[in-house]
Amino acid sequence: MRIFSFDYPPSEGGISRLCAELATTLHQEGHPAVVVTQRYAEAVLDRYADVPTTRVEPARPQREIAAWRKLSEDKSLLVSGILYPEGLVGMLSAPERHVILAHGNELLPSPNPALRLPWRLMKQRVLESASLVIANSRYTQRLVAQLAPMAPVAALPLAVDHERFSPTDRAAARAKLGLPEDKIVISTVARVQKYKAHDLVIDALALLDEDEQKQLVYVVAGKGPELDALKQRARERGVADQIIWLGFIAEEDLANVYNASDLFVLCTRDNDDDNSVEGFGLVFLEAQACGVPVIGARTGGIPDAVEEGNGGWLIDQDDLDALCGHLRTLVRSPEVFKEQGRRARARVEQGFTWRHYTDNFLALLETHELL
Repeated sequence: MRIFSFDYPPSEGGISRLCAELATTLHQEGHPAVVVTQRYAEAVLDRYADVPTTRVEPARPQREIAAWRKLSEDKSLLVSGILYPEGLVGMLSAPERHVILAHGNELLPSPNPALRLPWRLMKQRVLESASLVIANSRYTQRLVAQLAPMAPVAALPLAVDHERFSPTDRAAARAKLGLPEDKIVISTVARVQKYKAHDLVIDALALLDEDEQKQLVYVVAGKGPELDALKQRARERGVADQIIWLGFIAEEDLANVYNASDLFVLCTRDNDDDNSVEGFGLVFLEAQACGVPVIGARTGGIPDAVEEGNGGWLIDQDDLDALCGHLRTLVRSPEVFKEQGRRARARVEQGFTWRHYTDNFLALLETHELL
């Protein structure tokens, strides 16, 4: 089996992590996989060093040509990490069996009207040429079916490294990040963009009583184009003192953010005029793996990452009153959230580790006679 993804460690991000964890777990379970990716200046993390890896130079379009040549040498089962460019290059290399991983955003229409039709036709051709498309959620599965009705597609929710993301001492995690020890901490880990709905959390804080506000602090981890606007909104709503802006957080520090939190919130919007979507929401699993309850919106693939009453809650899009109610309960009845945190960790251990994902991945391949 070959796994083809230009996003691969030491590169960061969800696709990189997915492909690396899949390749590593396959290797550990006796299903050797060879990875084809691009070269990075940084050293590869030790945990992924045992997986055989072929790297091409990163300059474009030379990297696509080099990858195509390498892939064309072997016609065995190929797993492309995303539709474009990997899925297209993979299709052109003419493997006997081709699996494409689908994530969400890449399936949406092009924001450029002039490119919309040719891009849609290209995506449809690539998807329908695949032996199987594996979507990261039921929502993404529906996007694939709408775009490429003839494509064989199945949904397989993502997983999390439950050993790296695990409960640790909360006070120690807060000390490492310089967060107050005596506050209830709400956190969001996401790029600061409008569709991520950080503003909804700010507005919910503003609806709380003054005494309730003072017991809370909202920690925003991430950078992005909406950062200045959000800071201005916090000042206008009178809650600037309740918000800590951590900025960019390195991968190795992510677990500390979750472990410092009493609640994780990400209420992503799904608007027709916004070419972005939460195809799944891996951050929800990361938080839950750390024993932190979560709140998400019923949008995109989030309902596959968050189960109502079993480690978290779901609210309707932009439901300010519902979110405010949860925050008020957090202040008044923190034991409810502690119990949900315990359920969150158990949920991950019981069904969302990378071993679960890999076993289900192999089962799908067997069902579709690809092994």
